[in-house]
Amino acid sequence: MVNNIVVAVDESEESMRACEWACKHLLAIESPAETETTGVPAVTETTEIQQQQQQQQSYSFILVRVQTTSSSVSGGPAYILSDKVVQFLEFDTKRTTQRILNRALHICHRYGMKAETHVVFGEAKERICEAAAKLGAHLLVVGTHGHGVLMRALRGSVSDYCVRNALCPVVVVNRKVF
Repeated sequence: MVNNIVVAVDESEESMRACEWACKHLLAIESPAETETTGVPAVTETTEIQQQQQQQQSYSFILVRVQTTSSSVSGGPAYILSDKVVQFLEFDTKRTTQRILNRALHICHRYGMKAETHVVFGEAKERICEAAAKLGAHLLVVGTHGHGVLMRALRGSVSDYCVRNALCPVVVVNRKVF
């Protein structure tokens, strides 16, 4: 049985740290050849058998990006944006999403991890949990900005929401991990 590991990524350094944490720790589970002092996988010659094992991960690693919709980037009720402006905003949002996913995929590739991407649209906290459920996640990994109580109370916290509402275990990676 293949386990699905879902990692939520956005433009923040925190989410990229969470992606790296997941790669690093899943790699450590797959291949325990890790140095005790650095926590970095040991550099060894890989045999043909080891390469085949790396190609057949025992889990599916899925990067999820929540992309905003044009309605969420509009100027609000007092502004009506032209079609060209809306098209530009949508193009820019897609380009940003591609840049984020490429950055996360680069992290995965550095650790020898195969990953797939999944893009959803809407409000991050709800869509991350929905995507994790839809993708059959056995584990959800998210980063946290480490905002204080006041900011979390005013804006809400994606990681707090995911911990309370995801249908699978959630790992929240904070700044102190790295």
